Amino acid sequence: MYSPNKNITYFKNKITFLINKIKERVNPVINNVNTPLALGELLNDIRKEKKISTKTIFATGITRPTYYRFVRGEGEISLTNFLKIIDILGIELTEFEEVIPLIKQGSKILENQLAEALATFDYLEIAKIKTQALDQFVKTDGLGYQYVYWRAGLIHSKFIGDCQEYETLIQQVKTYLNGIDLWTNIELKLFSSITETLNFEEYDYFFKRFLYRRTNHEEVLDPLVLDLLYFGYYETALDSCRKSNVTIATTFILKRTPHRFNYRFRIWRLFLYAAKLTLNGEFERGQKKYTRLQKIIAYVFRDEQKGVFEIKTLHTLWEKVEVIAQMSE
Repeated sequence: MYSPNKNITYFKNKITFLINKIKERVNPVINNVNTPLALGELLNDIRKEKKISTKTIFATGITRPTYYRFVRGEGEISLTNFLKIIDILGIELTEFEEVIPLIKQGSKILENQLAEALATFDYLEIAKIKTQALDQFVKTDGLGYQYVYWRAGLIHSKFIGDCQEYETLIQQVKTYLNGIDLWTNIELKLFSSITETLNFEEYDYFFKRFLYRRTNHEEVLDPLVLDLLYFGYYETALDSCRKSNVTIATTFILKRTPHRFNYRFRIWRLFLYAAKLTLNGEFERGQKKYTRLQKIIAYVFRDEQKGVFEIKTLHTLWEKVEVIAQMSE
């Protein structure tokens, strides 16, 4: 096992040199001119300077895809793995004090700008962000920029009614998602941007493929986005107007064990039990459970406005359940 170099004087000379390189590249970024050096890229440069094999890093349990996504700025890394890497490199956390403010990725800035523009329905700004993201992606080949470009492009093309561009972008996203082995939060959000365009078979394929490959992976997924994808999966099954699809989705979702503080999803599971009874022909029992659920929602969500919203959302789904329950597939 490699023993980290504890010669701090030697290391500080190297880190000073790299900090100067970072400053040269990042300072223009503050003025939106160039692209910054990612933290992973910096650590990889240090690894090369110190002639440390990547095998040493992989031996700690960090997988090759996880490490190289981090190096390229295309994925996140857990705090545990980050500490493993800097320990191998012989770096003290305090030595990052001057570096950390300089390594914010430009794609994150654009992503935040996109969120702000979307919140205010500023479609002219969204169009500008789309162009900027594409320009930066061409220059850097960074997935973060491509993600922003796809998101902004989908939103803008749908708004202006450009069906050709909209369909082209959707196909690009599908091809990308189908070609990678492991999704991170970036891919999770990217998938959420195209779910409304998928039929049940496509949603079922991508969503299950994604979840099965997440088993035992260390990265913490965004719980809000993940919950919404489960909701979307069920609603897509309802919209297919096929009882068999709804049964598949219901059975699959009920296998999920939510966090004990995830009240919204736990309540939604109660809705699924009521829906399952109704779809199996037990209309009276299903209706009783659904009526009781509405009272539970009113109690749990003390904020009256939020409670009304949750009840309306579930009622829309319940109406679809009742229609499908009458079908003879």
